[in-house]
Amino acid sequence: MATLNSFIAQSKREIFDDLLAGGTPRVGAFDSGQLEQGRTLGAPRMGTTTLTPDTVTHEFLFGEGGATPLVFTVHILAPERIVFLPVPGWVIETIWQGEIAGSYVFASEAESHLATFTGLLAPEANAQYFGPERAKRRE
Repeated sequence: MATLNSFIAQSKREIFDDLLAGGTPRVGAFDSGQLEQGRTLGAPRMGTTTLTPDTVTHEFLFGEGGATPLVFTVHILAPERIVFLPVPGWVIETIWQGEIAGSYVFASEAESHLATFTGLLAPEANAQYFGPERAKRRE
């Protein structure tokens, strides 16, 4: 079973290798005109990867020196739905060295936590976790 991380790493590497070799990406949808324009600016560099529930989007940067780079995007349909696994409410983060630990609760509380967590995996509920990353809270 392939993991999402391995799928992302493999597809990004394959596309990057294709671009370095002067070819077109072997997978995904992209703008050919944008690629041709990028090639005139120099060699590609790897950029960021963003996710939606059904798509992996890789960005590659073209441009050298101080010029603003051209961002070339490749959109790949995910082989299955992507979900974000939020940190469950029962997980306790200790401030000391950022350790993460479980917590003790009554069995009925545990069942309630699991039901809530399972509900967060539904497509509508999970959609809230995609998009720009939210600022981390500080206490």
